[in-house]
Amino acid sequence: MANTTALTEEDVCQRIRDSILEQRIAPGTKLTEESLCGIFGVSRTTIRRVFLLLSKDNIIRLERNKGATIAAPTVEEAHQVFEARRATEKALLRRAAERVQPGDIAHLRAHLEEEQTALNEADLAAWIRLSGEFHIKLAHIARNEPMCTFLQQLVFQSSLIISQYGTAGAPSSCKGGEHERLVDALEHQDAETAQTIMAEHLRGIESQLSFETEETGQDLHVIFAAAS
Repeated sequence: MANTTALTEEDVCQRIRDSILEQRIAPGTKLTEESLCGIFGVSRTTIRRVFLLLSKDNIIRLERNKGATIAAPTVEEAHQVFEARRATEKALLRRAAERVQPGDIAHLRAHLEEEQTALNEADLAAWIRLSGEFHIKLAHIARNEPMCTFLQQLVFQSSLIISQYGTAGAPSSCKGGEHERLVDALEHQDAETAQTIMAEHLRGIESQLSFETEETGQDLHVIFAAAS
């Protein structure tokens, strides 16, 4: 059923980003203009702009005569993304420890409560999304927008990697206890401890991945109905 509310291209981008953060849409899924126009109730022109915006973030891939697909990172790309995250988040945490304010800590602790609520309510999709968003919120405390934008792209790519290579039943997403320890370290402006926790945290996630792929087929209507 078409969406009765007029959506902007940014609205559609956000729906797709949320579906990726929540790991509800598999890497390699084909996105057709016709299907998305019907799902979101927007024009082909809007969908084409959405494809261009998301392709710049490496969230989707555009190929001539093949259209758009959700990016499916290779094993080498997956390792590169986690290497880039370790370096970027280390630098961001150093700046965040220098610039953190009491209001930032309060905001992070409120976010941790949301994560715990989602977990308590067994809302796995929301918990996974909130876990990814936590890293983006940490980055914003550094108050360096180019680095934050880069990290946000890496977080989305990480979600695709976890979705593609995560082992069923394995805790490939973030652990709340580590998030709490990161907030505690930032509150004390202890950059070194925060950096150590983050490095272990990211290595732990990467170590849970199994670099084997499996063909999947998905119904886009079901995926994006859940997002709305």
